[in-house]
Amino acid sequence: MEEALELSHYSYQNYLDIDKNSKERVELIFGDIYMMAGASASHQDAVGNIFFILKSISKSKEKCLPRIAPFDLKLKNENSVSVVQPDVMLFCEDEQIPCAVFEVLSPSTAHKDKTVKKELYEQSGIKEYFLVNVEFKIIDKFVLIDGKYFYVNAYGEDEEMEILCLDSVIVVSEIFE
Repeated sequence: MEEALELSHYSYQNYLDIDKNSKERVELIFGDIYMMAGASASHQDAVGNIFFILKSISKSKEKCLPRIAPFDLKLKNENSVSVVQPDVMLFCEDEQIPCAVFEVLSPSTAHKDKTVKKELYEQSGIKEYFLVNVEFKIIDKFVLIDGKYFYVNAYGEDEEMEILCLDSVIVVSEIFE
């Protein structure tokens, strides 16, 4: 299992200077550059299903718009700027900060998604954070309360899960189809 390569002490300007014509996709998180690996078919299927579900629900909720990677999300924290590409984002009311982020775990990104990205999203005020595990067909949900993420539940494919940003419930199994 290959880990994402990490390069330290980069500024936002360093990030901008990286050759955008390169085939490599990168993220800047708290001054560290992370190379991004390609996605598996099951990863892409889950991302597509999440996007489709959110897009279908948001049609009736005019204030919300889902976005899918690759899409740069620029987040400012204290003295740094981070740029990430969450798998799926849901923008409601605020066009700069998503209300919810879904990260589909893969062997090369799981550690980053569960640690530094979770910390970044928490500090940035993203209200809901979902970690989607396609191997075990489970979604871990975190909700921001008073500036800190609190673990809500691990939802299995036979359950329904509330998306607070949409004031809606989704059937978890539809994500893993």
